[in-house]
Amino acid sequence: MESLINRAIYHPLVSRPMFYLTDLMCTLDCSLAAAALVMASTFAIHLSRIFKTRLRRNKRRERCINA
Repeated sequence: MESLINRAIYHPLVSRPMFYLTDLMCTLDCSLAAAALVMASTFAIHLSRIFKTRLRRNKRRERCINA
């Protein structure tokens, strides 16, 4: 059981976000609300970039179809 816990804790999908959150909280005076706000805004920025690229692709496709 101990080896299973150690493998789960040190797995990159678990440890990297935890290290990021810990670093973020240390730079923001250990405020969990501020860290959550920064993470949410970062997520929103990434989503907006994805939507922009997809919107551009769709516009290009429409131009090719209409031409």
